[in-house]
Amino acid sequence: MSAPSETILLVEDNSTNLQILHTTLSGSGKGYRLLVAKQGEDAIEIAQKARPELILLDILMPPGIDGYETCRRLKASEDTKGIAVIFLSSLDEVQDKVTGFEVGAVDFVTKPFQAEEILARVETHLTVQRLQREVEERNRRLQHELRVAQDLAKEASARVEGPLLGESSAVRLLREGVTKHAETEAAVFLVGPPGGGQEAVARAIHQSSSRGSHAFIYLNCASLQSETQVLFGTGDNVSGKFQLADRGTLFLDGVDRLHPEDQQELLSALESEEDSSNGRARLIASNSRDLTGSDPGGGGLDPDLAKYLGRNQLRIPSLAERREDIAELASHFLRHEAARQGKPVEGVAAESLQRLEEYSWPGNVRELRSVIEKALVTCNDSELKIDEALLDEGISIGSYNLAEKLGEGGMGEVWRGNHRLLRRQAAIKLIKEDQLSGSAEDAAFLARFRREAGATAELQSPHTVSLFDFGISDEGDLYYVMELLVGMDLQQLVSQYGTLPPHRAIWFLEAACRSLGEAHDLGMVHRDIKPANLFSARLGREYDFLKVLDFGMVTGHRAEDITLTNPGAATGTPAFMAPELAMGQPVDGRADVYALGCVGFFLITGQLVFEGTNAMQVAMAHVQTEPPVPSSLSEEDVPPALDDILLACLTKAPADRPTIDELEKRLGAIELPQRWSGEAAKSWWKSHGPKID
Repeated sequence: MSAPSETILLVEDNSTNLQILHTTLSGSGKGYRLLVAKQGEDAIEIAQKARPELILLDILMPPGIDGYETCRRLKASEDTKGIAVIFLSSLDEVQDKVTGFEVGAVDFVTKPFQAEEILARVETHLTVQRLQREVEERNRRLQHELRVAQDLAKEASARVEGPLLGESSAVRLLREGVTKHAETEAAVFLVGPPGGGQEAVARAIHQSSSRGSHAFIYLNCASLQSETQVLFGTGDNVSGKFQLADRGTLFLDGVDRLHPEDQQELLSALESEEDSSNGRARLIASNSRDLTGSDPGGGGLDPDLAKYLGRNQLRIPSLAERREDIAELASHFLRHEAARQGKPVEGVAAESLQRLEEYSWPGNVRELRSVIEKALVTCNDSELKIDEALLDEGISIGSYNLAEKLGEGGMGEVWRGNHRLLRRQAAIKLIKEDQLSGSAEDAAFLARFRREAGATAELQSPHTVSLFDFGISDEGDLYYVMELLVGMDLQQLVSQYGTLPPHRAIWFLEAACRSLGEAHDLGMVHRDIKPANLFSARLGREYDFLKVLDFGMVTGHRAEDITLTNPGAATGTPAFMAPELAMGQPVDGRADVYALGCVGFFLITGQLVFEGTNAMQVAMAHVQTEPPVPSSLSEEDVPPALDDILLACLTKAPADRPTIDELEKRLGAIELPQRWSGEAAKSWWKSHGPKID
């Protein structure tokens, strides 16, 4: 689509001169739209209607107004004052030209006309007009973008300002910290529970500092791949986040989720420009891990970067630590959300407020805001009522609500959850989206997580932990839901209550064989059998019911399993690792048999088969060193047959070990003075174990 033609108004009382001008400009090939007038009054009227970009204006036009007066009137009108005017005149006195410029002309063309001069001057001033219009349009866009940015910043501040409200000692201490850090230029590290208001604190520090009138740039580090240019830009004038935050503040939320290369680059940039007063961005970073402990680099944060950031920490309290602020926070969130939804709700009902103050708030301030927003959607009263069921939801994952965190490690968390409709409790294994950096290590971890869910779903043995659900939450968190077990794993059992009598150890080993037998029939190998992955549970009226956990290391005959587990690498736990697994060689079910031999050894002796100062030393002992006889290290009366079976499991060559079915049969054939039973298990748990009724 071609650009619209530019309009030129020719004002000349001499018909010959008018014809020359018209012929010259129409023959230029520029496609000008030409209008004509012979008197000043006509020119003003045409200019008001047509709004030409340029007017070529004769000075002497009797008997009407002359060109000077015509130009004055054009410049006096808001509609036509921006039109460029070139005077046409036989007058060439300096004073005539001065007068022309004083009334608003941009140029003079002297009669008689020269075609080349006319064309050159017309094109020059039209070019100036084009550039001026472009500048004006760019300024309008910039002004609009500035207003949008200011409005977004205002909205963001209103959205996150709540976490700093209240008069509890915890939040007063937090506000004092904000004031203190706003007076400095040093990098600040915010540590606190997820959902505690890290962005709000970072914005408060920024707005209270001398940088408050400049940009505040927020970056969720979990959203980055391994791309340092996002932080620092590239060599082809592409700005990174640091450049965008020039003279302002860059907030890195979840800095421990940055790729290791980005963390090193960040540390290098911080160390090379210790003096923040030179105009560069000020850094504020956050994660949930305190950097003052003995392992400051834990949790994915580079130790040197952790040491640097740990010099200026500001702790953000959990909502449970500042319960007296809940009423004010709830009112604040209600006021903003009610205005947004257009509902005339005046406050929170007293009973509901008490319920809010008694709740545990695992999701902290973010969860409180979410509860207020959800309750307000269905509210039709002047007071907001919050049903107990809404609070019971806690953090929602799929069909379940997270109620209590049971443990965490690496990038995974395990929660106790409740099905919203069935009211069934479950254990939910969760990988938070904002804890992933996109690195190759994280990709392998996610592949293992998915594989664990897939492998567990295929297995139906009652001695394998049951899988209820698997998926991705609305927030992008990966999860799977399994049965919630009551009891303890065999590592805890031995650690707390000592070694097991042989007949109880055999009971557990036989049950493990039944779970693993099904897996081996399907071509799967667990590859990480150890006491911590064998769980003694109470199911209904049954006690010491063994469940095999954590099929994340499982491999099998399927191509995707083989590639995901990387055959060239040793995986598993060194203290329970078969020699072929330690050497990175192909494995089959006999690797699990070896691990069960290590487990049995541990259950009756309380010791590992091989000890060492490091993992490599232990792994090499499994490859090269013959194991001791279990009974020689046990205080229990170990039957010789159990010694023989465990040593057979611990044979170096896989072909010399029993299969899982053979192992189960041999364990069942051991002659014992007494066998462990459900009644014996029940009696033990009633007398020794934790209360689980």
